[in-house]
Amino acid sequence: MRISAALLGALCASQAVAQPLVIPPVRYPALPRAAADAAGFVPAGWTIVASKRGDLNGDGAADLVLLLRMRDAANILAVPLGDGTEPLDTNPHMIAVAFAEPRGGYGLAVSNHGLFPRQTWPWTGEDPLGEDTIGVEGGVLRVDFGHLRGASSFRFRWQAGAMRLIGYESSGAAAGCVHRVSINYSSGRARLENGLISGDRSRVAWRRLRGGDRPTLDRIDLETFIPDLAVAGPPVACPEEGGD
Repeated sequence: MRISAALLGALCASQAVAQPLVIPPVRYPALPRAAADAAGFVPAGWTIVASKRGDLNGDGAADLVLLLRMRDAANILAVPLGDGTEPLDTNPHMIAVAFAEPRGGYGLAVSNHGLFPRQTWPWTGEDPLGEDTIGVEGGVLRVDFGHLRGASSFRFRWQAGAMRLIGYESSGAAAGCVHRVSINYSSGRARLENGLISGDRSRVAWRRLRGGDRPTLDRIDLETFIPDLAVAGPPVACPEEGGD
């Protein structure tokens, strides 16, 4: 969620959450192996946040991508804020990809929750996940995130029996500089760009990726996987104000 100036002021006034937050543990359910429609993949106590269709395995039929979220009141915490409380919804998300079957219905291809770490602290500045978080474009699965001062995006393609990570992009602003990273896992190269927020100047460099396995959608976990660490070579410095 985006943090408002009023909420930030209240947070600063209260200094911090008085007691450490205790995040309720959750159990991620196994999804059905097949279903007639999108609703058939939704476990009890979960709901569909977004649903997209498009051909992902190249057979000409429209496949199904679902962004799911648990709905459990026990996962909504009351966080002390000033003289009152602010609700913090820690209900988890997961994604499912199901391929259209020749005789109708869908077969589950992959599911994962590691791409969507739970919100365990209030006022992070993250955009809520919604309809625009997932998409299917040209046979590629897109997953987008909005951050307080930037954005990031993952691209997956069905290759050799798995939904493989083929691209990653991120952008953010800090200290008067805009940072952009674009990684092409298929070519093994990354484009780095740092420029002044004013837009007057920027520096661009290309880098190779370090060796190592790239995660597939079923294995990716953003608690441990940091795409930028795969980029070899020195960082790119931001141009100086008034410089050449």
